[in-house]
Amino acid sequence: MSQASDRRDSHRIFLRPGFGISFTLKGYAYHDVRITNLSPAGCFALVGVRAARLFERGALLEGLLLLHPELPKAPILATVVYVLGARPSGDPLSMTGIGIQFLGMDEGAQRALDTWLCAAKIAQQA
Repeated sequence: MSQASDRRDSHRIFLRPGFGISFTLKGYAYHDVRITNLSPAGCFALVGVRAARLFERGALLEGLLLLHPELPKAPILATVVYVLGARPSGDPLSMTGIGIQFLGMDEGAQRALDTWLCAAKIAQQA
């Protein structure tokens, strides 16, 4: 990520297992996709390397939902901003990292996410 536009613009919270997202991409529904970190502006997800070909930079993720009981449930419009490790390998369990930027979210949901992230940041620093 050498371009300034590719750099993260906010602090991300590292997440334990149990956090995920669901969304639709190019007509394909994805459920329970693990996310490893989260910010007010996006997240980092892990998808199987076999599905990585659909995740190109600029791809639109529709109806993205944050799948954790403490996070807001409003659908989010998002886009893929980068893909890490997308080379196919012989290992069917290989994962590809997907950087996701939130483009549009309900105002109340954004406030709820901001509040949760602030509390999580404080908890991580303790």
